[in-house]
Amino acid sequence: MGVLTELPSYRICTDKGRFDINPAFDVALEVQRLYKEESLTDYEKIQQALNMLVRNRWNLRLLKPAEQLKLMQDITSRYIEVEKRPQIKKSPVPVLDFERDGDYIYASFMQAYRIDLIDEQGKLPWKKFLYLFNGLPADTKIKQIMRIRQMPVPEYNGKNSKEIQEINEMKSYYALPVQGGGGQSGLDLLFHTLEGMAKR
Repeated sequence: MGVLTELPSYRICTDKGRFDINPAFDVALEVQRLYKEESLTDYEKIQQALNMLVRNRWNLRLLKPAEQLKLMQDITSRYIEVEKRPQIKKSPVPVLDFERDGDYIYASFMQAYRIDLIDEQGKLPWKKFLYLFNGLPADTKIKQIMRIRQMPVPEYNGKNSKEIQEINEMKSYYALPVQGGGGQSGLDLLFHTLEGMAKR
């Protein structure tokens, strides 16, 4: 089943009950932020993430820790994880951070699709958000900024000092902190944590 032919269902049924899932983009981003939090244990992160993602969260009390882990893995594989396409060349600097670039992403969705992401909080599913984000035209603000961040600085040839200065100024203005790890860092931590706990 593909994206265009699959009927979305946001419900997971287990032998302990039914769980209604809210995989909205803003919830997924909150989970991403949660998984960057170093003061919480892996199990505490899973508990908090489930409380964010499950609408009828009172049913979670029926689950043992191993069952909570399994539910989190199911939610992740169905509603959060997307197939990664091979990268042509990985940028040495982060080019996207969904949290820090929120205003640029908001403006780009309005420009391209007339979608107000603030109005879509709690509604627009994460995967749909990503499909639309990946399809943003090159002239949208966030795509322009991503292009600037990974733009190579030409070597000095005696005549291009002004061009080099302008490129460096733009790259400096839009630069992200290197320790931020890019737009997927929190979700990557989520996937690695779930994989690691499943192997215990």
